[in-house]
Amino acid sequence: MSNSKNNLPEVKLGQYKGLSVTRHVRPLSEKALDEEMAHQARMRSVYHNSEEPAKRGSRVVLDFAGFMGGEEIPDSRMEKVMVVLGDGKLMPAAEDAIYGHKAGETFRFDFTYPAAFRVAELSGKTAQFEIKLHSVAEKTTPELTEAFAKGLGYADLAAMREVVRAKKQKIHEDSADRAAGQELLAQAGANLTVALPEAMLDRTADNEMRMLEERLSRSNITLEKHCQNSHTTAAALRAGYRADAEKKLRSMLASRAIAEAEGITVSELEVNNEYRRLSQMQDTPEADIRRVLTPDTLSAALAAQKVQRFLLENANVTTVMDPEKE
Repeated sequence: MSNSKNNLPEVKLGQYKGLSVTRHVRPLSEKALDEEMAHQARMRSVYHNSEEPAKRGSRVVLDFAGFMGGEEIPDSRMEKVMVVLGDGKLMPAAEDAIYGHKAGETFRFDFTYPAAFRVAELSGKTAQFEIKLHSVAEKTTPELTEAFAKGLGYADLAAMREVVRAKKQKIHEDSADRAAGQELLAQAGANLTVALPEAMLDRTADNEMRMLEERLSRSNITLEKHCQNSHTTAAALRAGYRADAEKKLRSMLASRAIAEAEGITVSELEVNNEYRRLSQMQDTPEADIRRVLTPDTLSAALAAQKVQRFLLENANVTTVMDPEKE
C-alpha cells in the first residue's frame, strides 16, 4: 500500500483486527455525583439586587475614572462595567475600595503607580480614582429539593440524580473508549511493515530536546541538573522522545492505511459540523478555528477517530472498573 502521493513511506498492514485491549473505566463515586448535583444547582444560580454592602462574590455595576492633578487621566474612564468582585478583573486596589460600599454611593481612593509602570508619564505617581456604584447584587443558589428537580422536568430528585449519574458515567465510558481506541491504533502501528524516515525521527527528537532545554532555562535549571533530579540521562530522554515520535508516526500511517483498506471516509459535511462543534465548545468564532485547523487536518483527525472506533468494534475487549481514588 503506497502513500507516495503524500510523500509518506509505503506501508504494509499487519494485524489490526482481533487485537486485544483492556478498557479501563473510571468509576463514578457517590461523592463525585454529589458534587455534580451541586454543580447543576450552581449553574442555575441567579443574582438579586441587594441593599447590603458589597463583598467578595457580589456582582456590581460601576463607573470608573482616574484623576491626577484635578484632570481626568486619558482613557481611564469606564462606564456601566459589570464585574464579580474577587474574579480578578479589577485591580486589587479598586476591589478593596469597593468592599463595604452600597449601591448608589460614589467614592474615591488613591493609587500609586509602580515605578516601572508601562506608561512612563504615570510611573511612581499617585492618582485618585472615582467609583460610582450603580448596583450591588448577590448570588442565590437554589437548594437541591424535590421542587427544584420537578422545575427542571424530572419526576423527583432521585430521578434527576439517576439521569445525572447516567450522563457522567457515559463521559467515563467514552473516555475509556478513546483510550482503548488509541491503544489499539498504537498496536496496529507497531504491526506495520514500513521503512520509517530515520532522519525525520532524529530531527523530531533533537527538537524536543531543544524545547526541553528552553523550558528548563526559563526556570534557571540546566539539562544536567534536570537529569540528576529525574534520575535519568540526556541520552535516555532523547531516546524516549524518538520512541514517542516513531509511535505517533506509526499510528498516523496505520490510521491512513486502515481507512483506505476499510473504506472509511470523512465527508465535507462532517468536517463542517466539526468546525461548528469546536466553535461552540470553545466559544470561538468558526473563522478563527478554520485559520488554525485546515480542513485536511480536521478530516484526518475525524478519520482517525472513526478508525479507532472500527478497531474497538473488531477487537477482543476486556473491560475493568478501576478502583476509586481516595
